[in-house]
Amino acid sequence: MLINGIDLVMYSIISNKIIFVSALVFWLSACTNVEPYIFKPNEFNRGAPNFATKLKDRSKLEICYNKWATTPEILTQMATDECGRFGKVAHFIVSRHLICSFSTPAQAVYSCLCPDETSQSRRKRNPDLSQKKEKQGCSKL
Repeated sequence: MLINGIDLVMYSIISNKIIFVSALVFWLSACTNVEPYIFKPNEFNRGAPNFATKLKDRSKLEICYNKWATTPEILTQMATDECGRFGKVAHFIVSRHLICSFSTPAQAVYSCLCPDETSQSRRKRNPDLSQKKEKQGCSKL
């Protein structure tokens, strides 16, 4: 089969349309108004030790959101409500980008601190939280 100049132009036009439509779909899906949600890393991992069990305590909270559709007030209220379920206070740590799903690429990370605790006192008590298992709950002195 011999490809002539007309065939090349037609293939070029078709491929440009496919690329344009694909880019348009990705762009529109990125701009959708998706509600923020609490990220649960092993939510669908049936092999996880705490799969399908109710959470008893929370020390860290990660909220995935779309920064164009969510205000900081909404994130703060979500963190306050979630940490409050365990008698704790939300403390903002950091905002990360390109962590969560395509439609909610930003992530706000909070610590759930006991009412009498500060982030500095938690760091002094557990200098390397990634290595040590943190004690669950707030002590009632």
